[in-house]
Amino acid sequence: DARYAAIEQRLRDAFTPCVNNPEFRKFDFWVGEWTVTNAGGQVAGSNSIQKILSGCVVLENWTDAQGGQGKSFNSFNRALNRWQQFWVDQYGNVTEYRDSEWVGSSLRYLATTVNRQGATVHLRMTFTPIDANTVRQHGETSTDSGKTWTMGYDLRYQRKK
Repeated sequence: DARYAAIEQRLRDAFTPCVNNPEFRKFDFWVGEWTVTNAGGQVAGSNSIQKILSGCVVLENWTDAQGGQGKSFNSFNRALNRWQQFWVDQYGNVTEYRDSEWVGSSLRYLATTVNRQGATVHLRMTFTPIDANTVRQHGETSTDSGKTWTMGYDLRYQRKK
């Protein structure tokens, strides 16, 4: 009966609201298995990026070239109408990218933290899809409230075959 099919679809949509919401799919270009290189072409590490929790979260599983690991949870916050990232690594570093903006096809995250000397540091991290198999991740820091930025890293993700 067609009535039940419609009811079933409404229940499925209510139980998995992120699956069909385009905002939750905008960062899907980062999902996949990646070899990551630095600006000099040397392998910086590998990354496994997965969609979890019925498509509501993009989970990052990073391993650097020395074996160090980190993870991030990325999700679109509907209440704030923006993407956010929570990063943590095996060294005890935590970064909360609470703000973000889309600049064309690039997702730019913004965070504020405090360095070991107690000074405020602003972080800007941008993900840009180059093509279906390449993503650029570019990180910058500012110690003057965002007036000037210094490049911290420039990584290229190549999709594993």
